[in-house]
Amino acid sequence: MKIPYTIDINHEQLNLNHQSLNIPDWCRYLLPFAKDRRLFTNTELQLFSQQLVHNPFFIDLIEIDVKEHTYIPFVIHDRQLYMYFILKGSLLYTTEKKKPIVKTQANTLMMSYYDKGSYFAYAKKGKHIALVVSIDPDWIKSITHDYQNIQYILQRFTHSNRLYETMYQRRMDRKIQRWLYKIYSYSRDNKGALDGNLRKYISLLLEYYDNAIEDQDSDIAFEIKTFVEANYRDTRLSIKFLSDHFNMTERTLTNIFKRRYHLSVQQYYTDLRMDKAINLMDQESISIKDVYMKVGYTDERTFRYALESYQKRNK
Repeated sequence: MKIPYTIDINHEQLNLNHQSLNIPDWCRYLLPFAKDRRLFTNTELQLFSQQLVHNPFFIDLIEIDVKEHTYIPFVIHDRQLYMYFILKGSLLYTTEKKKPIVKTQANTLMMSYYDKGSYFAYAKKGKHIALVVSIDPDWIKSITHDYQNIQYILQRFTHSNRLYETMYQRRMDRKIQRWLYKIYSYSRDNKGALDGNLRKYISLLLEYYDNAIEDQDSDIAFEIKTFVEANYRDTRLSIKFLSDHFNMTERTLTNIFKRRYHLSVQQYYTDLRMDKAINLMDQESISIKDVYMKVGYTDERTFRYALESYQKRNK
């Protein structure tokens, strides 16, 4: 496995020899088996990254000390699956044009995938710590035949034409914290022992996540998002339609969704409709006079106005 992404900020970069166990004073964690350690500093932040490439995994323990809220650019080199473990703070992930994707919360885990391209992580003033694990999809497939929810994620990763997708965000309990400790505190130099340790605990994390998705009803924001994605063609789709379906007020539904995804649910389903419409026009040569009915609009004029607004925002 190659390094799946590169942090791309203007900085003074210090490459630390992987044999050295010295870490900056403000950092909390040491990844003993890291083969690459890098300290990035500029006027807005200090970022310390400890990485290991060990097929079928890429592991990156990232600690950020932010002096002033800032966008941290990074480039993803190939379409890849990730598991995020947010140990401290929170990060808002966005597109290259700073369109919000998802906001991760402290003490949570989440699976997602991203296609190659440029993205940002927005960080507020303070300290943020994340363990990022990128996993070869073929390896996941080989060990998760009975995990229906993980298999569903793999199908979306393989067949969807979306550039990115975020899955269920789950709070970490003590069991997860123990398993993570078993990963990031492992210090043996024996390559075989390290390989076995990583495979064991990442397998347990995947099994746990598969089971956790069964309990995703407690994550209303994710439920709303999933419902919208399944019903974006429905001409009835609106804030009122959603609030009636989920048996809550429009204001409550709007606030729940915006806290998680950092944009309004109306903007989310409008952008989803525009993405689908553009793909249909580009890939299947469907005219604008025919496409609007396929993405939930009842008249061409309203669709054209929404499309023009979308294109202006995404120039």
